[in-house]
Formats: sequence, structure tokens, C-alpha cells
Amino acid sequence: MHVRRPELVLAGAVAICLPMVPGVLDGNIGATTAGTRFLMAIVICWFAGSLLTGLIDRYNRESRRRQAVRMLVAARRPADRGDATMPPVGHVE
Repeated sequence: MHVRRPELVLAGAVAICLPMVPGVLDGNIGATTAGTRFLMAIVICWFAGSLLTGLIDRYNRESRRRQAVRMLVAARRPADRGDATMPPVGHVE
């Protein structure tokens, strides 16, 4: 599982744990507990970032594939461009 922007994962984990800071400063939450919560926030944010990256990559690949297919179809139709004398791509006489 990869994440394209790990700094955003860290920022998300910090944002999730930000409400815990006053409790740590007051001494109501121990350092070990705070560290464990922060580690769990990093894991959760990493997992969410990985899912989001995978989703975006999948749509990006599909979009590029469709664009390539459209370009190939357009290249095989010379009459659409007004150049009817040119044989189709791959045509051998």
C-alpha cells in the first residue's frame, strides 16, 4: 500500500490528535497513551490515504486508456479529417 503524499497523511494524523493536546499538557493523558493514539491515527490516515490514492490512480488509468483508444480510432479514420486519399493505418497494398 503506497501513498503519493505522505506529508498529508502526517498532517491528517496531527489534525486528528490535536484535540488531545490539552489533556497531554494538563497531565490527564500519559505520554505512552498519547503516543499510541498518535500511532493509531497515522495508521488509520495511511490506510485512508492509500485507498484514496488507489481510487484516483484507477480512474486516471481508465481515463488515459479511453483517451488512447479515442486517439487510435481517430487515427484510423482519415476521412474524418478531410484527408480521404490517405490509407488507414496498417493498410498494406
